[in-house]
Amino acid sequence: MRPRNQIKPAEFFEENYLTQGMRLLLENGFKRLEGKSDQGVFRLTQAMGGGKTHNLIAFGLLAKFPEFRKKVMESFYLPGSIGPVRVVSFTGRESDATYGVWGSIAEQLGKRDFFKDYYSPLKAPGQTAWKNLLKGDPVVIMLDELPPYFENAKSHQIGNTDLSVVTGTALANLFIAVMEDLPNVCVIITDLTASYAEGSQHIVQALNNLHQEANRVAMDLEPVRMNTDEFYHILRKRIFETLPANNVVEEIAQGYAKALRDAKMMDITSASPEAFAGQIIESYPFHPSIRDLYARFKENQGFQQTRELIRFMRIIVAHLWSKPDADALLIAPHTIDLNHRDTLSEIRHINPTLENAIANDIASEGKSVAERLDANLGAQDTQDVAKLLLVSSLANVPGGTRGLAIPEIIAYLCEPGRDISRLKTEVLGNFTTAAWYLHTMSDGKLYFKDVQNLIAKLNATAKGYGPEQSLKELKEYLLRLFTPETKWCYQDVLPLPGVDDIKLGQDKVTLVISQPHQEGLHPDLKKFFEQTPLQNRICFLTGQRNFDSLLETAKKHKAIQLIVAEMVKERVPANDPQMIQALDIKDKIQGQFLMSVKETFNTLQFPNKNGLSSAEFLMKFTGNEYKGENQIMETLKEGGKYTDDVAGDTFLKKVEARIFTQKRMPWSDIKRRSATTIAWQWHRPDALDTLKADCAHKGTWREDGGGYVEKGPFPLPNTDVKISFITRDDKTGTAKLKLSPVNADTIFAEVGGVATSASKRLEDRTYETAEMEVSFLAVDSAGQHKIGEAVSWRNTITIKSRAYRSGKDMMVELKAAPPEAPVRYTTDGSNPKTHGGTYEGPFPVQKKTKFVQAVSEWKGVTSETHTLTISWEEKPFEINPAKAVIWKKSQDVNNTAGVYEFIGRLRKYGATIAGISVSVNQDAKKWVEANIGDGVDMNPDLLEGFINKIRDLLGDGEVTLRSERMNFAVGQGLIDYASDVKCDINPKDVVQGELV
Repeated sequence: MRPRNQIKPAEFFEENYLTQGMRLLLENGFKRLEGKSDQGVFRLTQAMGGGKTHNLIAFGLLAKFPEFRKKVMESFYLPGSIGPVRVVSFTGRESDATYGVWGSIAEQLGKRDFFKDYYSPLKAPGQTAWKNLLKGDPVVIMLDELPPYFENAKSHQIGNTDLSVVTGTALANLFIAVMEDLPNVCVIITDLTASYAEGSQHIVQALNNLHQEANRVAMDLEPVRMNTDEFYHILRKRIFETLPANNVVEEIAQGYAKALRDAKMMDITSASPEAFAGQIIESYPFHPSIRDLYARFKENQGFQQTRELIRFMRIIVAHLWSKPDADALLIAPHTIDLNHRDTLSEIRHINPTLENAIANDIASEGKSVAERLDANLGAQDTQDVAKLLLVSSLANVPGGTRGLAIPEIIAYLCEPGRDISRLKTEVLGNFTTAAWYLHTMSDGKLYFKDVQNLIAKLNATAKGYGPEQSLKELKEYLLRLFTPETKWCYQDVLPLPGVDDIKLGQDKVTLVISQPHQEGLHPDLKKFFEQTPLQNRICFLTGQRNFDSLLETAKKHKAIQLIVAEMVKERVPANDPQMIQALDIKDKIQGQFLMSVKETFNTLQFPNKNGLSSAEFLMKFTGNEYKGENQIMETLKEGGKYTDDVAGDTFLKKVEARIFTQKRMPWSDIKRRSATTIAWQWHRPDALDTLKADCAHKGTWREDGGGYVEKGPFPLPNTDVKISFITRDDKTGTAKLKLSPVNADTIFAEVGGVATSASKRLEDRTYETAEMEVSFLAVDSAGQHKIGEAVSWRNTITIKSRAYRSGKDMMVELKAAPPEAPVRYTTDGSNPKTHGGTYEGPFPVQKKTKFVQAVSEWKGVTSETHTLTISWEEKPFEINPAKAVIWKKSQDVNNTAGVYEFIGRLRKYGATIAGISVSVNQDAKKWVEANIGDGVDMNPDLLEGFINKIRDLLGDGEVTLRSERMNFAVGQGLIDYASDVKCDINPKDVVQGELV
């Protein structure tokens, strides 16, 4: 490689920065030329374009021109008084070298014929030959980009081998000669293993031979350490002539630190402001992120690292400089202009696979996703995010680092004057749901890829939906948002109906969600409201916003639901990046849909005394959850249209003043008026019926059987007597009654006639009688209530019977209660009332008699027909365990513990009781007694609850209990019960199957 004459040393060193690698090469190389070092072979290891050629040129210029050595090298090493040094070079691009590498070197030294024996045919010079060629004055041999030469040399056959093998041997011999015999000869070789694996193998082999034969190694040097601040020094040296003073740079760094500190206080990044300011001072005028992001794509195939980076940054800076309005404080990844032809060409060269991503998502003369979003925002933020992510995604080598996490994006974009608060939500939120080529890694990092993402699929799917499908999706969504759960305020919802689809009902309020109109409510709906008689049964949710954007969002909402459903069907794991992104997009679109609905439907119109009133409707939602019914209710409540105060006198007065306006009205008319009177407030649907029931219960209103309701005040009701039957003695016919005066305080009783105020006055409310009929009359001694009709009570006649043997005869005995009542009977099955004989005492029955029937009639009261079955076979008393049985034996329990034990046994043996008297006593003044008639059966649970309620009333107390009979579901229950309490069963007390 011959240094070109046009390279002027002064200009070269003025424009180039001496890296640490270059300094090491110069120091160690010149020590070798001076004979002060045993290290004679140096290998520059950086990939293509990494500064190797610059290092060779720098070394060669200083070797040939001693006058520049002091100025360039005095800060780290100053060579002795050696004059100009011979410099020879060979580049592997000279694949047509007639005499091979060794011939080219010999020719440059003016000794071509010295190697004449090695040219035809080409053969490798040995160690001695190299020694003889190079001995004498210092020599620098530079071997650059040899792999392509070796690649080509493979095709040149030499005997039974090829030129690449011969060249490898020649170089191995050169390295050995230099290391062992030539103390002032320096060999510098560059390495391109990453680019030419085939050719570089020969170099590796040559160096390996050197290791084995001379037990020494070549010194590996990295010309430019791109992971250090040399990166910025090189760019500054090559691009800028002057830079601002240190205090200006410090001020800029602190401005960025303050922006980052503000973002950290918002908890949207964790980067250190102080560390960031220090990085800016080192990197100025370049943003610190440039080095980190450059490191990702510097290994891309064909990318000449330092050389192309310098050219790329020159293009960016030159274009930025040409803009009269440019005000960038730092040159950052996001300052690139992808609508600039040269800049775009460089990006394509670094990674040509992202061209579609750039055109669709980042920059396309205002047509890309980022540019359109920024046009709506009135800012540059989305494009800056997109360009930053693009630069982070340029690596195209296997295992290359790509993408940035959101905190990293925010940290890199923090700068004075930028509103950082909206980056995460507004900017990133919108861009990630709109870009077609932006992807998400499993760790959440965002990056561009050369394949379309879910957003693209989403847009393609959404584009396939027509207006009807998007309208259907919107209707279903509105229905989910506003379908009432409690139905207290409105009971039905119609999203975006046609006028003909609205069917109102008298007993329900309908919420109509109508398409926005410039007048607020569509004229057709206004006309519908004006003409319907049920004006108080409709309200409208509407607005004035453009409806088309909402339908577009509805399409996307439907599309993402379908995409997620398909992924679930395909069993895509929940932790799969695609699934995570799909769910994230789903949440974002859900939020956008809600926001769009909120902005569209913002006015609630409802009936009021003057027609339709309007109220601002602000949809308030947390996350993606929204309760439309509650907010409709609250808005109507604030507007005075809905009330939940329906339990007190205020509501009663409203009803009587506004819709129950006459003394007596059909209830259906009152309900109809609530549906047609637009001034009437809305309330829970059951409020009117509940009010009617409550007022009827309290006597404020009255109902009649014809559907009419009458409101008070009413005349005072007449007096009355309520008679409760307690018990009856079936032997004597004596009944025990409980008398309760109604609207009265005095009771009169009469036997044998109708009671009057001249009849016997009763002092006690408990009345016992064996009479067949008694008349009672209640009187209000204060005279406020008129005397009502007398009330009669009629006793019953009961007949008991038994069959027994007396000698050879089967005798039958009958008894009536009361005893005075006559009994008539038959033995042939005929009616005893019309054909019976008078019973005068026990009588025998014939063998063929199967049963005896008896009846009694006395003082106008007739008993039920009594039947006694005659059993001619001798059978001991026996209870059928499978049939129900009645045990007519009174039970008395005289303490609380015993009562609860008794209830427990009732549960255990499946029994109920009747003819109950319960008493709970706390002291002489606090007691309760309750009597329950024989016709009421109480199961154990009901009985226990009843007793507990009484005890709660008193605050505890001692309990006693009496019952007249027990009913068992099966006879076995009675048998087991008697065994448990250890008592005998008297057959006379048992009723099972037939009366005994």
